Amino acid sequence: MSLFIAMDDYEKFDQSLPLQWLWYYEYHSTYEIHAHAIKNVLLRTKSKYQQIDILDTFNSGKILILNSEPQSAQVDEYIYHETLVHPAMIMHSNPKSVLIIGGGEGATLREVLKYKSVEKVVMVDIDEELHKIAIEYLKEWHQNSFSSSKVHLIFDDVKNYIKNCSEKFDVVISDLNEPTGSTPAFKIYTSEFLQEIKRINNKDSIFVMQASDMKDLLFWDYRKDQDIPLLKDYVELFNTYFETVKVFHTFIPSFYSDWAFLIAINQKVEELTPEEIDRRIKDRIDGTLKYYDSETHKLLFSLPKYVREIINNRSGKSGI
Repeated sequence: MSLFIAMDDYEKFDQSLPLQWLWYYEYHSTYEIHAHAIKNVLLRTKSKYQQIDILDTFNSGKILILNSEPQSAQVDEYIYHETLVHPAMIMHSNPKSVLIIGGGEGATLREVLKYKSVEKVVMVDIDEELHKIAIEYLKEWHQNSFSSSKVHLIFDDVKNYIKNCSEKFDVVISDLNEPTGSTPAFKIYTSEFLQEIKRINNKDSIFVMQASDMKDLLFWDYRKDQDIPLLKDYVELFNTYFETVKVFHTFIPSFYSDWAFLIAINQKVEELTPEEIDRRIKDRIDGTLKYYDSETHKLLFSLPKYVREIINNRSGKSGI
């Protein structure tokens, strides 16, 4: 993350707010930068595992940033978290036990707890300091979800937890940072990890994860870079271990990106009709959804042609 004083048009800013001319620059690549004008810096600190920043911005409200990478923003976090949680929970026949990997803000947990059928949620996060910060600074995200009697919080490396886990889960939701060298999630999605995930899954379990910026496929295809985008690697790896692998996506305004997600299931599944999706939402959920319904579901799983071609050429499977 970089904070710069923007010299152009500085007289337009209210001088009573001394940090109003600071900017957060998000480096998408060597060739692309996105910027947010900052109203205030709410927190700058470093835990044992990562740099943690919370900024209050003009357009996106509060933004949680870990190791310079934005995780979610107040204005549209519900788009990300409803997309991550609800397709998987609705596709499952009767989700009772849920494992959340990461999800430090508590918003993924918030969405899971809307389901009447859920009896137990285990949330495993490596960074307890981030959890404490979220409780204090990100109330709009967690909405006191951590205090539910259904929730069991565990602060550990998820690889350690899963290796020693004897429970079975209906739905496993991975809400980790992108697994790059600068994050605690580095190199987490390996063959060994997926075998352990399958071990703790019930027969009809569903695994879902955020799967990085989908426009990386576009830039990779255009520039012919050597580094294969994460999403291509994910699809190939998960197809090795799961019968059904589906990629879906949505645009996250505060990310300025079309973001990818991946669902993996141990068996073949039938497509739900729009009527069935809306019926399940009505019957299963306490509370309201701002983004997800049957119309949105159709949009999420409608991939552009170039994405389907790139992924299918890599994976060797159709129907992604």
